[in-house]
Amino acid sequence: MQNINTDTVVPSVTTHPDYLFASNQLRLVRDCIEGEPRIKAKGEIYLPHPCAVDKKSKEQQMRYAQYKAGAEFDGFPDLTRRGWLGKMQISKLTADIPERLSYLIQNADGDGTPLSAAVESAASNVMQTKYHVLVADYQGLSDVDTSALSLADAEALNPRAAIKQYTRESLVDWDYKRINGVMQLYYVKLMEVASELDPKTGTRKPIESYLILALDEDGNYYQQKEIDGDLGDKNYMMVRGAPLTWLPVEIVADEELPVGHLPRGMGLLYQICSLALARYRVSADYKELLRSLPPTVFTRGWKQGDKELFDDINGRDYMVFGSGGANNLPNDVDVKIESIDDATGAFTNYFDSNADKVRAMGGIFRDKVESQKTATEADIDASEQNAMLEMVADNVERAFARMVIYCGMFEGVFMPDQIEQQIGEAVTISLPRDFASPKLSVEEVRLLLDMIVASVRTREQVIKALAQGGWDVQEAEQTLAELENELPPLSSTPPQQREVDTGQTS
Repeated sequence: MQNINTDTVVPSVTTHPDYLFASNQLRLVRDCIEGEPRIKAKGEIYLPHPCAVDKKSKEQQMRYAQYKAGAEFDGFPDLTRRGWLGKMQISKLTADIPERLSYLIQNADGDGTPLSAAVESAASNVMQTKYHVLVADYQGLSDVDTSALSLADAEALNPRAAIKQYTRESLVDWDYKRINGVMQLYYVKLMEVASELDPKTGTRKPIESYLILALDEDGNYYQQKEIDGDLGDKNYMMVRGAPLTWLPVEIVADEELPVGHLPRGMGLLYQICSLALARYRVSADYKELLRSLPPTVFTRGWKQGDKELFDDINGRDYMVFGSGGANNLPNDVDVKIESIDDATGAFTNYFDSNADKVRAMGGIFRDKVESQKTATEADIDASEQNAMLEMVADNVERAFARMVIYCGMFEGVFMPDQIEQQIGEAVTISLPRDFASPKLSVEEVRLLLDMIVASVRTREQVIKALAQGGWDVQEAEQTLAELENELPPLSSTPPQQREVDTGQTS
């Protein structure tokens, strides 16, 4: 997969207008996912200097260094990303594909990446940047002129179809056109970035190239390399001796894509990253305020000669404080300790509000408030998060199923006109949906058991409710049997003291 660093690599070619529009926001998300070291390394890009007038003096430079050191960047953007991916359980992916394409399960991209890892990478990028590019490539033939190869030469190269991945940052230009009455993607330019190591000097030379995937004036698909502004020859991809008339490209997103253009918006994690940066900036102000709050010693009444007198009678030229310290002062010298009133309440309110917004967007924010949610609040949060992950899972499944079929087309398993009917029939990619069925909490299970004791629910009704609440039926029966044998039975509250709402449903 082509992952690029947009700080060091700027496209040297003409880009789509929407590419530049999104570049800063994409960089923001990537930096937030990388974490505090990356954010702090960016200095004033993410943490403006607290003094807008003087930034260059030695005192203000020292102030900014302390200001940045005190700022705290909470890593909940990446924690959220990891939590969402963990909830999707992509490692448990199942793939029902033809035997001839089974190699894709262990090596989806031709570089040794398993299919499950490729799916997880795509889902992670979709969460961060909204959409992600998949390309079906006939590995081994994309860099050569296939028209000049004999059948024996082609077989000697042992080409295999593979699923290549490109981040949103790699997609520098694109366009749609109505072809045969259908609006479709007909031009894509992808940036590929690598480096070449010189073992003698230990230096690395960046190599930037572009891969063009397009339809020519006759509607035939070709690939073309561009390096340093020089275009290579057009390499036409043939399927069973006939040219392909559409791009074997799939763009997977966090929602259904509009027809005829790509969205300009950001991924699901963008707002969470923005809140993390806002919290980061406020924390810097908060820490600077805290540094001014400790009590400060003030003295007054000094006259000329008092300093020498102080040194003589104390045997030192400085004051001491704390237990066992004594300072003998000249007659008219007074000492006073002043402290600034604590004005941090507004900061505390902001941090609480910020955390609430993060949770409202499905973010994972680890603090004591998480454990204080009511069951209803937890259910609402889980439902919203499940709906979001369900959409990502659906789109990723369909995209990779289609890519497997594209690979099968290059491998001779499918014909180009059989693509649509093979999705869900010859090829099925399935992700677990356990995240869509949250289990009842222990407290909710206890309430159901209390209903048996109070004769509000039968044992069979409770087992059914447990099953509907995400518990396996056999597991529910076994748990119920074990709890029925507990002493004290079922609940720590005596039955005669329980208040049971007979109208409550499971």
